[in-house]
Amino acid sequence: MPSPPEQATGVAAALLLPLTDLVPAMAARCQMHPSTDRIGAELAIWSREMGLETPARAGFERMAGRAFAESGTDAAFLFAKWLTWLFHFDDEWDEKPAGRATEIVTAAFERLELIARARLRASSPVERAFEDLWKATAGRMSPPWRRRFLAGLAAQGAACRTEADNRCTGRVPSVAEYPALRRGTAGPYLFDLVEPCLGVEVPVELRETPTWQTLMDACNDVTAWCNDVASHHKERANGDVHNYVTVAATAFGLSDGDAVTWVNDRIAARSNDLRTATRRLPGLFDRFGISTGQARDLSRVACAFLAAPRAQLEWLLESSRYDVP
Repeated sequence: MPSPPEQATGVAAALLLPLTDLVPAMAARCQMHPSTDRIGAELAIWSREMGLETPARAGFERMAGRAFAESGTDAAFLFAKWLTWLFHFDDEWDEKPAGRATEIVTAAFERLELIARARLRASSPVERAFEDLWKATAGRMSPPWRRRFLAGLAAQGAACRTEADNRCTGRVPSVAEYPALRRGTAGPYLFDLVEPCLGVEVPVELRETPTWQTLMDACNDVTAWCNDVASHHKERANGDVHNYVTVAATAFGLSDGDAVTWVNDRIAARSNDLRTATRRLPGLFDRFGISTGQARDLSRVACAFLAAPRAQLEWLLESSRYDVP
């Protein structure tokens, strides 16, 4: 029998529970990092120092604690800080008027790039938090990795500009275009951040293979679409159409319930892509002559991707982030 969540507070998030039957990997409860409570306390201190107003029950340390349950405390803490920053940054576009102004979106992303290149000083809490995290992260990685991160940031900016245009015109994205758009707004660099958290850098030749790209994209899709199901009621209340449930309901004339079922089926199929890509990795390690030690490190990165969907599911079920007053 699937392990029940520790608590299920949100009706919308509970709509994801059928996935525990559809996706075996999402049925077993995650391990929790033994230092999660301490990470949470330190995360609260860091958030206050940065000026980020984070609800007490946001629980980002618990998502990170599950995804990095068997890693060092530093890995889970760094990822928890990045999650905290990303969700604050994301709220700038989803819940505020700035999300309808392409010029504001463009300027915000341009400023982050300049901050990352040390050409501009941070001025807002979100910028200060980004600057702090970039300093803590970039020095661990090579110049190609840093360029990859900034390319992901630019991709997110382009996707957010598209959303802003859609909000202004009232356009609902099509079913065909939505997955790539959502992958962009989720922050492609979030999945690159697994590497510095674990102290591992994926070789360029491996990362550019279709298998590794599928591994990253499928993890992005599964977690983003799960987020859509959980946040659908809140985003609908805010009048935002950028949600896979809304997209499916509009495209196929479905009720909310049937649209949720349709999205859950897509999540299950994409979860299978994630597992299939993982099973192909040993063959790729052999093809590229990757040593046993390096293969072990790279497998840790892949395992974090595998753990992410269930880790996020448990977080969605216990977090207050998508509660509607």
